[in-house]
Amino acid sequence: MNGFLEKFWLIFEPVLCSLILENMDAVIGEYLPSFIESVRLTTLTLGTKPFRIESVKTYLNQEVDTVCMDWRVSFTPNDCRDLAAEELNRRVNPKIAISIHLAKNMMGLVIPVQVEDVSFTGKMRVKIRFMDKFPYAKVIDACFLYKPDFDFTLKPFGTDSFGLDVNIASLTNFVREQAHAILGPMMYAPNTFTFDVEKFFAGEMDISQANGILAVRVWSTSSLEDNVNTGNGPFATSPKNTLHPYVRFTVDSGDTIELGRTEVRRNTFQPVWNEIRFLLVNNLNGLLSLELNTKVDNGEDERIATAYYLLRELDDDDQTKQEGLELPLLHKGNAIGNIKVDMQYFAVSKPIRNADGTVEPAPESNSAVLRLTVHECHGLPESSTSSPYARVIVNGREIMTTSVAWDKQHPVYEKSAETVVLEKSEVFVRVEVKNRSKVHHDTVIGVWTSSLAEILEKQEKNEGWWPLAMDNSSAGTLRFSAQWKPVIMNNLLQSNVHSYDTPPIGVMRFSFWEARDLRNVETVGSGKSDPYVRVLSGFQIRERTSVVDNSLYPEWGETLYVPVHSTKEDFVFEVVDWNARVPDKSIGVIDFKTKDLVKLCIGDQSEDPDKWYISTGRNWTRLHSADRRPTKGELLFTAEFYPTLALPRARPTRLPLPPNAEENYIKYTPDDLVDLGSYSSGVLRIKIHEVVLPQNTYAYCQVMADSAYPQFKTSRVRGKTLVFNETADVFVKEVDISRLAIEIKPAAASEKDDRKIGYWLDGVKAIIRHIQDTKRLYGVEQEWSMDADSGAWFDLYGDNAGRIKLSFDYCPMSSFVLNPDESMDNQGNLTVTLLRANNLMAADKSGTSDPYVIFTVNGESVYESSHINKTLNPVWKNEQFTVPIQSRVTASFRIEVFDWNKFQNREPIGSGGITLRGDMVESFMAKNVAIPLDGIAGVSGEVIVRLLWQPQLLTRRKTQTAVLTSTTRIGTSISMMDPAGRSKTGMAGGDVRRSRTESESGLLRLPILDEDEDIDCATDKDPLSDTMGAVGTLKITLIEARGLRGVDKSGTSDPYDPTPVRFKVKDHNQFSRAVTLGSCHYNVWDLIQPRDKHVERWLGLSPMGSGELHISLEFATG
Repeated sequence: MNGFLEKFWLIFEPVLCSLILENMDAVIGEYLPSFIESVRLTTLTLGTKPFRIESVKTYLNQEVDTVCMDWRVSFTPNDCRDLAAEELNRRVNPKIAISIHLAKNMMGLVIPVQVEDVSFTGKMRVKIRFMDKFPYAKVIDACFLYKPDFDFTLKPFGTDSFGLDVNIASLTNFVREQAHAILGPMMYAPNTFTFDVEKFFAGEMDISQANGILAVRVWSTSSLEDNVNTGNGPFATSPKNTLHPYVRFTVDSGDTIELGRTEVRRNTFQPVWNEIRFLLVNNLNGLLSLELNTKVDNGEDERIATAYYLLRELDDDDQTKQEGLELPLLHKGNAIGNIKVDMQYFAVSKPIRNADGTVEPAPESNSAVLRLTVHECHGLPESSTSSPYARVIVNGREIMTTSVAWDKQHPVYEKSAETVVLEKSEVFVRVEVKNRSKVHHDTVIGVWTSSLAEILEKQEKNEGWWPLAMDNSSAGTLRFSAQWKPVIMNNLLQSNVHSYDTPPIGVMRFSFWEARDLRNVETVGSGKSDPYVRVLSGFQIRERTSVVDNSLYPEWGETLYVPVHSTKEDFVFEVVDWNARVPDKSIGVIDFKTKDLVKLCIGDQSEDPDKWYISTGRNWTRLHSADRRPTKGELLFTAEFYPTLALPRARPTRLPLPPNAEENYIKYTPDDLVDLGSYSSGVLRIKIHEVVLPQNTYAYCQVMADSAYPQFKTSRVRGKTLVFNETADVFVKEVDISRLAIEIKPAAASEKDDRKIGYWLDGVKAIIRHIQDTKRLYGVEQEWSMDADSGAWFDLYGDNAGRIKLSFDYCPMSSFVLNPDESMDNQGNLTVTLLRANNLMAADKSGTSDPYVIFTVNGESVYESSHINKTLNPVWKNEQFTVPIQSRVTASFRIEVFDWNKFQNREPIGSGGITLRGDMVESFMAKNVAIPLDGIAGVSGEVIVRLLWQPQLLTRRKTQTAVLTSTTRIGTSISMMDPAGRSKTGMAGGDVRRSRTESESGLLRLPILDEDEDIDCATDKDPLSDTMGAVGTLKITLIEARGLRGVDKSGTSDPYDPTPVRFKVKDHNQFSRAVTLGSCHYNVWDLIQPRDKHVERWLGLSPMGSGELHISLEFATG
């Protein structure tokens, strides 16, 4: 090994020194004392004698392609005893030259310092990753396990020929500690120094060419006000009243090469950007610097602090994306705050050489690194002072200017530059050839423009020669080429193009039917994949199907709705294998382009809107891997588009209703507002302003509407006050039934983790009423928008008190018709009470039977009753069960009646079945149903059951229970602020109620009701407080109710209240029993105190989502 190092060192040492120099420029300035302005490492030579390995320890149980060793190494270049005469003649000693620039209060002196006779001993850990082709070693990672022991000679004011060789102990110790501080982030464990051997031997270590795109989303910084003007802050000596911050990006090159910068945020100590910047990088071995500066209008911008990120953290196929990073902002080694960013790396796609020698081309992509080269010009207009240069402009932004070719008519430039292209079809290139003048302004002597698509298509045919023109006349020719280096970055592009801040143009309806011949990604045991499909728009997972267990030919038959905001917003369908304890694995993806389905309409569409949707048909589509290479499996889906209603800013002049225009005619309230509540379907927009919690936390919000899975996730924020200012939107199928939930979850919690800090939910009908009330405050004359709305405060559910500030808007849809099997009323819990049977067939010799009943749903037995002895007209007591029904439109509900025998097999005495569709069951209303028996000869009679249908969102969810899928009854209290700022209570009242006992089969057991007993929504068993009051008279006035459930066919109810302390709101029916809509009970002294003469309260009704009751309480002592 030492012999190899002696030969390899001559090649590797210059590269190593160059990389160290580049990294030093990026970080050395942050570890300086206040009396030193800057330090530059100007020279670094490690000499011709390499370090020596004294001992080696090898670790087993590593990856199959990796070798891990601990080396005890020594570096003693001045020990010449083992060198031959020839080696002594060409020996070069290590040398380090540093320029120290003292601060201005130290007269600004520049002190050269030379370090010689460097030696060290230490223990290193070396990992070598191998590959099956030359040079066989792919990557080498090395780090010191602890600080090495340094020895050196320090020469202040030193040069090669003259220097003061002095021994200043304090200065020597300072240099040693600074060396440790600088090298530590690079190669002291756990940090490692990485050398890409493969790229080195392939000649790809040319830093002028980008091999990938680093997407950096800059969110915000923490508050800097308390740190920048005090202590060790950058402006401690000259405090600033405000900042105009922006972020500047560099990699390994200090101030020399800027890769990009954010916009300037004016007059703030806590800037918020939410911007994505695409940075071109050569490799992931460097250090990314995020330099926070403040803009100075009439002077040089000033640096505030710098954050650093080691790019090798992204150098893993499974870790190319890092979200929610909070990097410390350092000023001279002191942290003055944090900057929040997301990172994602996209490598340039390259051809793959197969084992048989064939080459598989790089996959195509509409995004890429575009390398443009200006080669030369010929035949430029003659001039006595022709000094041409060229400017290259892409989509209005200059990306390159060549050098000036002084006094040349045929200049040769060979200058290249690279830029990021997100959409090939939208790129246009302009090249201007100008003449440099020493006296006057530079003049344009030739121009050439073209689309990128045309350049890529024609440059091979014309060998890159393009005509220059000026004033419609020929101005020579230009040789110009473009190199397209494709990069697959579809998901990120959508998050950059996509904006939830803009209202949706409509809703995509995706029906996922089945998949076939999927790739099995299970690696443990003989099991198969557990596939599901998720719909991605950018980074957001907008919807997903249920999981089908252990199948490579899954069938879903599920329909998902996703709002769409632009024809450029494309979607990705990803088939994923569900895993309980590890991240889900991708099986394959399909790119769905919205523009292929949605036609962009231009013009006035208010009276006769165009139909903007067509069906793609039922087509099998082949899956691709994440890098868009063909893979195994196909997916069958359909897609449709439904537009939202284009609403005018103000109500037009009243006109008679056009014939046959009821469907698209805009409906208004009497006070000339669009009647949003009259549209049963639409897109609900939610802006999450902020969340206030009682203690510091690190969390994010997720939004769900009639779904067990999140349809939008915010960024992660830290603190007591979590400022998001993010907009989400969800599709609402049925306004009267739909509910919206927002969960606040810990940052570390995933979808499979049920931990919640708190949550808020409400019915969509109540939210639309809130939107209408807010618009009324603005008035018809003043235009209202959600962006201008300051929001309303709502109390959170959960153990920890908290509040959330929200704004809402609603975009109705008039052309959408919901299929019955997709209705929220189609899914829920069916409570069955077995009452009695009449005229059953006799099975025993005594002329009677011992009947019992078995209930089956969709062919599966769900309940077995007790038997009644010796009767043909049995009556059962306490026989009730609840069963979840995924689709009552398609459900099969059957009963089988048997005669019970103690010693013999049971004997069937009849069976029967009913459909659950239509009017057979009604929501929230108990109904007695007679099921006639048949199935065997001589059968007779019927079985009487009571059916109670309670619509509820169900899902085949493999994770914990979500807010909207709970099968227990929950009652909580929400306090909200109305648009005028008054406090009010929303949603249901009371404490969070425990779930009732569940049977072993998982069916929810409800209290047993007699045949004539009413159905209640809350129990008196719920404990009340022991608050005491006074003797007196209490007057309770019922004022109004809101948010009640509609149980009539018209979607309304006719409520009354029968009791003064325990409130029960019912729906009045003239020809049948009243149906309970909701109830609540309180200790009256929790509502009013003796000292209060008059109060008004909104009381939430149970179960949750049943609405609210507004009451007035007046108390008089005596």
